[in-house]
Amino acid sequence: MIKNIIQLLAFILISGCASQKAIEPDSIISEQVPNQWESDLPVQLKVSEIWWNEFQDENLNQFLSVFLEENINLEQAMLNTRIAKQGSVLSTANLAPSVAIAASGTESEQNTAGFPPIFTSFFGNNDEITTFTQENYSLSLKAQWEIDLWGKLRQGRLAGKRQYLSSKYNYTYVQFSLTAEAAKLYFSIIESKQLVDNAKQKYNNAKIIYDLYSERYKTGIIKSNFFQQSEMILNNAKSDLDNKTSVLNGLIRQGKVLIREYPDLTLAISDDFPEHLPSIPTVLPADIIKRRPDLIASQYNMLAAESLNKQAMRSLYPTFSLVGSSGASSNVQDLLNKDYSVWSAGLNLLAPVFNGGKLIASKKIAKNQKEIAMLQFVNDLLNAYKEVESSLQFDNTAFSSLNLVEENVKIAESIYNTTLNEFYEGIASAEDVINANNMLFDTKNILATTEKIRIEQRINLILSLGGGFAYE
Repeated sequence: MIKNIIQLLAFILISGCASQKAIEPDSIISEQVPNQWESDLPVQLKVSEIWWNEFQDENLNQFLSVFLEENINLEQAMLNTRIAKQGSVLSTANLAPSVAIAASGTESEQNTAGFPPIFTSFFGNNDEITTFTQENYSLSLKAQWEIDLWGKLRQGRLAGKRQYLSSKYNYTYVQFSLTAEAAKLYFSIIESKQLVDNAKQKYNNAKIIYDLYSERYKTGIIKSNFFQQSEMILNNAKSDLDNKTSVLNGLIRQGKVLIREYPDLTLAISDDFPEHLPSIPTVLPADIIKRRPDLIASQYNMLAAESLNKQAMRSLYPTFSLVGSSGASSNVQDLLNKDYSVWSAGLNLLAPVFNGGKLIASKKIAKNQKEIAMLQFVNDLLNAYKEVESSLQFDNTAFSSLNLVEENVKIAESIYNTTLNEFYEGIASAEDVINANNMLFDTKNILATTEKIRIEQRINLILSLGGGFAYE
């Protein structure tokens, strides 16, 4: 009988579960998913997996290379993935038999003092106290194997594997997302550097006006209120410069922390924004579910919850286990002697009868968790579509805004040059030249911020589309 049970168990173990196919979006969303995005994708020929290389900024490449190797948050995410992997190993181990070896050895010494006379006669003279020793050694091998007749353990193994895959793809998404945030920080530092440079120029202009008005005030050419106004402008320019410098230093220190270095101010950052932007992968709405690692992770999490629900249901069924043991007990020299060996084998049956509703409650919890996981997946999918549509629109808007601001910079430069020529001709005053120059730097501040936003929106779009990666 035991042989037949083992054959049945082997048949169950080799019967694999079919691999899960990617879920079709139309099957879980009430409204049909469109074939194209509402906003047009720019035509691109190639998408690099290492998308930040397309900026062609060596300082950025070096910064992100160190970031991927040293960042603490990435390392923590990797450790969580390893924990999930070991959890998968634990769930798989339940299918295998458990085998244990036990060994013991005891030695005791006794004497005949206190024994009744009728027993002491066995040890010699009744008037003598006899001392004797006893030795006992045992060696045993015990095994237990739960027969997965209903598939409960296999569902647990399947859930563990899916939870590990969910954690693995979550790590991929976290890696991608944190890398994108690190790149954004790098470009924020470039923006901040340009804002500081422009603030220095405005401070110098304010200092020129202040010195000019100071001389005029001393000679009585202007009234005190004009001199005080120039002093106030100088103080505001100095305060603005100090604030922008503090912001720049804070961003640099944040970058140093990201690469696990002491937060000083030594970080190689380019002075200008890159001229090239990463390409946009050509992705259809229906392909998002297969490309974005966070959606793949959410799908595996939903499938794991489904397996746990099935496992909870099958926990209500009886449990069959094969048990056996073999060993020997005697003096140490006879442990391997088969004449002193003992063994046992049998089949255990455990059927739940009453446990206060614990199994039923566990089943209901698993069912609710499955429904929660499915709702979460649908919500993640809809948010992914929202992110793509919004990112496409923001990317196009940022491109248009950049063109307008660049045109404004040209106009401001023209006004400054015209005012400067008029100053040389004696038409415009020095104040007019400085004011025109300040307006130019204010416009350049807007340009720096707009360029940063333009790059950030492109990074957001790449992230929402799943990047230049292909996931199996």
